[in-house]
Amino acid sequence: MRTLILPIRTARLSLREFVQSDLRAVYAYSSDPRVTRYLFFGPRDEDSTAEYLEGLLASQRERPRTRFELAVEENESGRVVGACDLSYIERNVVDLGYMLGIDVWGKGLATEIALALVDAAFFDLRADRVISTVDVNNGASIRVLEKIGMRWEAVFRKHRRAKNRWWDCHLFVLPREVWEASRVDYAPEATP
Repeated sequence: MRTLILPIRTARLSLREFVQSDLRAVYAYSSDPRVTRYLFFGPRDEDSTAEYLEGLLASQRERPRTRFELAVEENESGRVVGACDLSYIERNVVDLGYMLGIDVWGKGLATEIALALVDAAFFDLRADRVISTVDVNNGASIRVLEKIGMRWEAVFRKHRRAKNRWWDCHLFVLPREVWEASRVDYAPEATP
């Protein structure tokens, strides 16, 4: 089984393994109903946050590992501002997800995270396809997925029952061949 090379660094962020001391930060964003509005869980209370983090830390030791849920840490401040993940759905298909605390919304961080995760899925995990499901009403996440080159493929009606309702979700897909075609490697021009 393939694995991610961690941490994954971007211009402003470090995507790294969660540690026990991240509990307060995880609670800060996952207890906010605005953050969890379009997610199948939450908002979390302190006990469910601790239980979630324990399960997440245990998943880091699984072999083969099928879920890579990572802390999103700001490089400048060292503060954990959210979470992101890549999870195997089947052998060469990886699901991408992310969530951020409301205080960092609107700064392009979700796009930065999603681009880094897509590259990691194809480079490190050697995925054939990256997918993401998103609530049909979550316009901000839909725009992020479109911006990174994912394509709408289907609507899953009654995709999942959570929070006392059925959820309709869009399925977005990025096949390896589309990702490869979109990458342009610029070689430095030779000087005369």
